[in-house]
Amino acid sequence: MPAGETRSASIGGWRSIGRPDVMLAAALTIVLLPSSLLALVQGPNPAATPLVVILALLFVVLHALSFLALRFPVASFGAASAAMLALAAMPGSDGVPAAVYPSSAAFLLCLAQVVIQRSRLLGLGALGIGVLGAVIITFMPMSVLEPQVRWGMLVGLIALVSVAWAIGMLQQLRRQQADDRDRAHVEAAIAQERMRINRDLHDVVAHSMTVMIAQAEVARAYVREDPDESARAMSVVVDTGREALRGMRGIVAAGSDAPHEPFPDLDVIRADVDAARSAETETTFVEDGRRGQLDPPARIALHHAVREALANAIRHTAPPRRIDVRMRWTAEALVVTVVDDGGSGVASERSPGAGMGLIGMAERVRSAGGMLSAQAADRSGWTVRAQLPRMDAEIGMDAIP
Repeated sequence: MPAGETRSASIGGWRSIGRPDVMLAAALTIVLLPSSLLALVQGPNPAATPLVVILALLFVVLHALSFLALRFPVASFGAASAAMLALAAMPGSDGVPAAVYPSSAAFLLCLAQVVIQRSRLLGLGALGIGVLGAVIITFMPMSVLEPQVRWGMLVGLIALVSVAWAIGMLQQLRRQQADDRDRAHVEAAIAQERMRINRDLHDVVAHSMTVMIAQAEVARAYVREDPDESARAMSVVVDTGREALRGMRGIVAAGSDAPHEPFPDLDVIRADVDAARSAETETTFVEDGRRGQLDPPARIALHHAVREALANAIRHTAPPRRIDVRMRWTAEALVVTVVDDGGSGVASERSPGAGMGLIGMAERVRSAGGMLSAQAADRSGWTVRAQLPRMDAEIGMDAIP
């Protein structure tokens, strides 16, 4: 994440309709827009009909921009500033500046979203634009306003802009703290996973090497005097080496019964996809490109990543659901994507690094020289993407779009 920016508020896209910022924008629209429209047509000196239509459209635009600011904060704030400038130049009912009608509060939401989602420098720029707008609104020629009223309006508008900026800053700090906690959690989980792998590998390798060295010395000592004893010792060396290799594979592979499973080949991936198919789960498997070769760590990481992604898709969605698995071979790498459609219900929020399984999966893929990412899909589901290098690649692995 670039320095100075916070986690995007658009995580989850428009599916997150229950988010507090979405609910706030909706509540202000429901409450303030009718109030502004009624204020335009009521009073002793209501505005003329053409002007009412223009002002009503500007109010609607402001409220629409308060929603768009959740995804496009800077562009929406710029458009909202232009709308406020137009409102400042138009009188409302009874000569009251149209820029101080209730719907103008939607501009403050746009300002706050810039502060929350973008850098502090952009947030200060938005604050400066808001203060300048308050000055413009206050000193536009409105004959019905007395000087003391103008100054009171200026102080009040600047105070509102400042409060919106301060709330945005507080929210930004909260999100940064949440990002720091998530990052610390991920780093701790990765460290624990590495320590577990290192500890287990040390136990397996150290014991096996000790036995193999001892038996090799016996075989060397008796190679002429007692060939049978030498052969027996070498047999122990071979058996111990095979058992150590099986144990090392089991440490990296998923599941407590992994050491007893056969070494995974690429056809096992299709079998895993088929095994996940049921009356509640539809699965598909597609392999594109000319199949290449993966080294053993990459094959184990691939097997673990697909199994974990399938398990997560079933665990976090309500049936019926669909899961699509695609293996795409390029000249340099194998790219595997696992995409679920979110099921029939509302799936719980999932994010990269949120679970120990996903963290362990990413660490295994990285240890095999690959890359792994997980993010929200275009639909309501989730996409897990793993990229692993080919053994027979002629050039180095590059990032694949």
